[in-house]
Amino acid sequence: MNLAIHYYPTRDLVEYERNPRKNDDVVNRMCASIREFGFRIPIVAKSDGTVVDGHLRLKAARKLGMESIPVVLSDNLNEPQTKA
Repeated sequence: MNLAIHYYPTRDLVEYERNPRKNDDVVNRMCASIREFGFRIPIVAKSDGTVVDGHLRLKAARKLGMESIPVVLSDNLNEPQTKA
């Protein structure tokens, strides 16, 4: 399977409503990491913009004022896989 990286505007990405992780307390650390190393790991999202993995990176990107970020699409995942 080949993974294509797309660049999505951060304003078009939506957090998955059932994301169990509440990690607002570490957003500043993620911001520092992105400033130091760059945005190295793409967000995983469906083509409609729903984030499957990478909520913390998205929050940090928004806080840093990034207009677009790398995304790998996961439209092949079913609902149980998305929840995992």
